[in-house]
Amino acid sequence: MVVDNFPEESAKASLNIKVSEENIRQKILQSIFNTAKPFVNAVHNHTNTLWNEDSLTQVFIGQNTVQLQKLSTSLMVAAQYRDIYHKTKGIPDVFYSLIEEGRDHKPAFLMEAKRLPTPTSTREKEYVVGLTPSGNPNGGIERFKLGKHGAGHSHCGMLAFIEKEEYQDWLGNVNSWITELFPSWTDNELLKLQRKQSHYNHYQSKIEREKDEVVTGKQICPVFGK
Repeated sequence: MVVDNFPEESAKASLNIKVSEENIRQKILQSIFNTAKPFVNAVHNHTNTLWNEDSLTQVFIGQNTVQLQKLSTSLMVAAQYRDIYHKTKGIPDVFYSLIEEGRDHKPAFLMEAKRLPTPTSTREKEYVVGLTPSGNPNGGIERFKLGKHGAGHSHCGMLAFIEKEEYQDWLGNVNSWITELFPSWTDNELLKLQRKQSHYNHYQSKIEREKDEVVTGKQICPVFGK
């Protein structure tokens, strides 16, 4: 699931970086798409054989850095964003931001990463919904819906690492898990295929947030098969 609303005032106030929100977002998304094949190759060629969500995300960020720098030297990608602007407690796995000497920028894009399937059956639906050990809601898409991730953002993303089955199998599974949550979730929140490639699929949906806020942006799910 992918989402962020880059503040116009930050871009306008900068003397050195003059780019639009949409231009920033498109460069980030294109870098993600371009990372799919190198990421799969890096995982397959790695000496490590015991992968988890953090280690897969680490390799993804390394490969994504290469692709992002080809498109823009004014953007960075990094792991685990601490929200120093809106003070939310959630920590998304991946974030993108403009970089500028002597100035910090709000992130331009945030992503939460999940493995499919999950490591244990008790976490089967975690891509959509889940619970912490103390019983608090903590699923991937759910974090954005509840505002734990992506506060102030209109576009955010989910990054799914597909380790078994096919893209269409997981599209069906994810949408069935969302359907089970009707009527508190809606048809708009179902994933819709936008692009089909050999190393990734790209989906979109509209996530309706709680607290009377409606997110009208994309939900983008680049899906990488191992």
